[in-house]
Amino acid sequence: MKQISKTFCLIVGFLFFQPALKADEKQVIINLMQRPLNYLDLGIINLEKDMEKSIDRIIARYTSPLLTNLIGDRKEEIEMSVIYNWKKTAVIASVSLPVTKGLTTNEYLSSSNKCRQVFDLIRQTLLKAQPESTISSSQVASYLVEKFYPPTNQPWVLPESHRKSLVKIVLLEIVLRPTNKYAFASSVNSISCIGNLSDQIDNIKIVHDSTRQ
Repeated sequence: MKQISKTFCLIVGFLFFQPALKADEKQVIINLMQRPLNYLDLGIINLEKDMEKSIDRIIARYTSPLLTNLIGDRKEEIEMSVIYNWKKTAVIASVSLPVTKGLTTNEYLSSSNKCRQVFDLIRQTLLKAQPESTISSSQVASYLVEKFYPPTNQPWVLPESHRKSLVKIVLLEIVLRPTNKYAFASSVNSISCIGNLSDQIDNIKIVHDSTRQ
């Protein structure tokens, strides 16, 4: 009974505070939350597990082979989270990486490219088990259906509009943040890039956020 009451309250709150949401995208969230096991939470948990795996690949890519003994320590420096953002109507999988150079104004292009490269590296890691060799909306939709629905109840016959909306509401965000020493010495701020898993590299949005340190 408590679980039913909790689910009911969440749905009512969602409908009250998000009147302007697109119908299909709102329906995806409501559909997930109405499931007995709360499939929204299930998807977030599964994404967290996959994101954890991708961190090893990031460290291996950007750490010298001679420093592999430091991988455990480097993990401590990386911040990772997967949350549902009510305001954006999106599940945001975020990875924040500390950097010691490359964030000054005249390095905008190189830092933007690096952010997108990390985005693509994580995306490829998440989707590597999918059969298609190139990124597509259908490939991403299949991956997300696997994550948000239990194996015994995966609705392969979901309407196409539902699958497309599921792709839209899951976003990957990469944050390149200056270490404290770098930020103090050079007065630089973080740079981030964000997009859904089917976005082309050039369409991944770059954000300079002075509130991130």
